Amino acid sequence: MAEGGDAGAPPIRLWVRRVGVYCDERRKTWLVAAEEEAGTLRARIQRVRVPLGEALRPSQLPPSHLPHMWQLSEGVQYRDSNSRVWEIQHHLMIGGVEELLLRLVPAD
Repeated sequence: MAEGGDAGAPPIRLWVRRVGVYCDERRKTWLVAAEEEAGTLRARIQRVRVPLGEALRPSQLPPSHLPHMWQLSEGVQYRDSNSRVWEIQHHLMIGGVEELLLRLVPAD
């Protein structure tokens, strides 16, 4: 796990605005990158200020392994717009940047 300080509470919801850019309930922007290692999908999410711009409709977005929305569930995981569960691997401040690392939990 990466070293870093406490980042406080994670965002409650993240909605896709355009490819790679999500917005939370406080209108903070987050850059999201998918990572795959040994068949496990992860999402590295960093709070970075970028112009919101026009939001794209889901039908305008290219196919992606990432969901259109995540919602915090039970405080320790997220449920996405496809009803999949994502475990919070870490939520830290790293070099002054808030980072959230999620891992897709395999379906039973």
